[in-house]
Amino acid sequence: MGPPYDTIAITAPQRRLFYAVARIAGQQHGRISHAQLVAAGIDRERIKRWRADGRLRPVHVGVYAVGHTAPSLLADLMAAALAAGAGAAVSHGSAGHAMRIVSVHVGQLEVTVPTTSGRERRGLVVHRVRQLHPADVTRLHGVAITTVPRILLDMAPRLSRADLTRACHEAWIRHRVTPPDVERCIARNPTKKGIAKLRQALGADVTLSDLEDGFLALLRRHGLPLPRTNIDLAGDKVDCHWPRHRLTVELLSYRFHASRRAFEDDVARRRRSSHLAFTWGDVFERGTQTAAELTPLLG
Repeated sequence: MGPPYDTIAITAPQRRLFYAVARIAGQQHGRISHAQLVAAGIDRERIKRWRADGRLRPVHVGVYAVGHTAPSLLADLMAAALAAGAGAAVSHGSAGHAMRIVSVHVGQLEVTVPTTSGRERRGLVVHRVRQLHPADVTRLHGVAITTVPRILLDMAPRLSRADLTRACHEAWIRHRVTPPDVERCIARNPTKKGIAKLRQALGADVTLSDLEDGFLALLRRHGLPLPRTNIDLAGDKVDCHWPRHRLTVELLSYRFHASRRAFEDDVARRRRSSHLAFTWGDVFERGTQTAAELTPLLG
């Protein structure tokens, strides 16, 4: 099957127009809005013809894929932001998923728009606000998206306390977002719901993996005191710490040491601070031996 249009029959002026459109779309993951087409000099009749011959393929009302509709998360996010209009940003669960701080099913994409009026957008969940502060919006590969602190604030009413605490931890691990960063976002949005819940999550200890859950269960079985978990200690994030015993334990899992550099950095950090380290096998296969090693240190 041949192309949807005969490139030989396109005149030079037509080709220049289409190349101009392709350049814009090329910077937007293959997507372009109706307003951008008009601004590029494409009139309504030409838009109709290009829709008919396949050069423009509708993906939202007023948003087109240029030439193809190959699936891409970034293309979907860009299309959602364009469809929602000027000043819109991908937000809430969609933003949290894209930034990898929350694990949510991505169904209808969510966007926030700085207006309290407007029509519904098919295929989108639109959150309308009086103001979306510029400091609460960033770019993810060119896509307008809310910042990580704003995502945490938006998601606070929706997430369970445990999931919100985990999201705060992921925000620190992946994006180095700190409690002061979140507090500045709260100050810009003081009437948002879930602020108290978010502040509690920021200060809470969090257990992030099956390995850590297993380690805590091992301590309970052997009557050993429980540590504080995943806390900041002298600038380092540590897995388990007993302040009274001045003992720190790191739990080594593949997920958090997927790169050689990360693993070597963590080993160097443990050497500096004399941390103990246990692996999956130490916890689940050699638990009795591990407990015996810890007992005199926690007695």
